[in-house]
Amino acid sequence: MIKNIRDNLEIELPGIKSWNRMAVEPIQNNRNINERRINYKEWSSKENVRNMKKAAVLVCFFRKDEEYYFPLIKRPMHDRNHPGQIALPGGSMEINETLETTALRESFEEVGIKPNDVKIIGQMTPLPVPISNYMIYPFIGTTEIEPNWKLNKKEVDDLIILKFTDLVRSDNGYYEDWKREENQIRVPIFKIMNIHIWGATAAVLSELIDLSKKTN
Repeated sequence: MIKNIRDNLEIELPGIKSWNRMAVEPIQNNRNINERRINYKEWSSKENVRNMKKAAVLVCFFRKDEEYYFPLIKRPMHDRNHPGQIALPGGSMEINETLETTALRESFEEVGIKPNDVKIIGQMTPLPVPISNYMIYPFIGTTEIEPNWKLNKKEVDDLIILKFTDLVRSDNGYYEDWKREENQIRVPIFKIMNIHIWGATAAVLSELIDLSKKTN
């Protein structure tokens, strides 16, 4: 699986094709005519990217019992943009640091992954998140052993250790219809037991699943 990811990172990334599989879309619109499925191509334009803040997240794989796992976090309810949502460790880029450094620093601050223990494999497609005006830069890395988790309770409500094969099995077209204000929206979800992953994190993980597949 890791070899497939390495190989696929060297060719054209699936990006928008993967994201669209998990894109929220309106099914009934009574209030806001601009409420529509996100146009990732439009939001990924150079002009929009220039005006967006930068953040980075880390998919950090470790192996246990012949399986690959990686951590997700549950954001606290006081989080301004994504309260209570499932996310990858990560956060905003600071002055005078690279995006890779941001991903490593934030992962250490949030869940205790030591930067020196991580071997970065590569970077996935930058993902625009218009609701928070961020461009998210996802990195993939590995550690030799499971990290010694240490949660920052100000930023992390809970830690979820997810088996990668469980994520792949949940890529089955499941969705739920939600009501947001006066609009009905259709939300594609990775549903793994009582864990619901949707939105930006689901888009990143959708590309990760595609990268893990063997290419001819």
